[in-house]
Amino acid sequence: MADVKITALTALTAADPANDVIPIVDVSDTTMAASGTTKKISVNNILSSSPTASGALTVTGLVTAGSATITGALTVDTTTLVVDATNDRVGIGTAGPAVPLQVKKDGVASGAGWTAIGRFHNVAETKGVDIGYNPANNNAVITALSGGIASGFEFWSFDSGWATRATLNSTGLYISNGNVVMSTSGKGIDFSATTPDGSGTVTSELLDDYEEGTFTPTFTASAGTPTTVTLVSAAYTKIGRRVSVDVDFFITAIGTASGNLYLTLPFSQSTASTPCGAFVEVSVVGYMGAIFQFDATRAGMNFYNNATTWVNGYRYRGTYTYNV
Repeated sequence: MADVKITALTALTAADPANDVIPIVDVSDTTMAASGTTKKISVNNILSSSPTASGALTVTGLVTAGSATITGALTVDTTTLVVDATNDRVGIGTAGPAVPLQVKKDGVASGAGWTAIGRFHNVAETKGVDIGYNPANNNAVITALSGGIASGFEFWSFDSGWATRATLNSTGLYISNGNVVMSTSGKGIDFSATTPDGSGTVTSELLDDYEEGTFTPTFTASAGTPTTVTLVSAAYTKIGRRVSVDVDFFITAIGTASGNLYLTLPFSQSTASTPCGAFVEVSVVGYMGAIFQFDATRAGMNFYNNATTWVNGYRYRGTYTYNV
């Protein structure tokens, strides 16, 4: 080596880390010279000796490591990944994370062009996640909250301002502004965790329907055809299979109608049961009567004394409850 400059040596294109060696001066061994003794070391010796270096290190290309420990800040491509070692924070897409974990895909400063979408956090607003959206570039922001732990969690949304939509805690789920909407027919609130009292057979503990509305019944008679029946009101409430109907109407012109009076229902009824209701004539005689199941789509009405219900000027008010 004394006759050839190091820069003139042939380059090694395929190193064998176990066998190829590198000259190195061991400054702690002065047996050959005051400045140290020249020794050899393999590539493997260097890679496995946990070397420590101060100052900048620039690597271009692929670096493969089984593990790595960094005892300080870390910056990858300015804002791609930032570890703030001083404040113990991590930022993705932001050079200055304001909370323990802050994600901004495009690195836009907090609040600049962002529209808040939702928030999920505990009641004290000390732990959770804020979610935002930037319509200018179709990017999202996720910001983590940190701090102490409080009881329960809140779900927020941002319309004209932040507002709590739901709260979940040890006592239950509370809807602050809005409704619980079942988007699939046949789904609802399942009470199957309750224990039957043993007095009967449980066929269902799923509340899958609630509805309120009005309807326009069709009026017919057991004999003949009515000319005019004037409807005042007809409304229903449906809870699961159970339907309750309230009606109020006048017999204006009976035409040829006689016998029982029939009216159609807002939902077809189950003929496996025998429901019953009641009505009263409120304008002339004040008679009471029964409302009974006639067929799958109609209920019938007759007076307690079997007098005809088809009388001009009579007004009936009644209620009827049945199962679908």
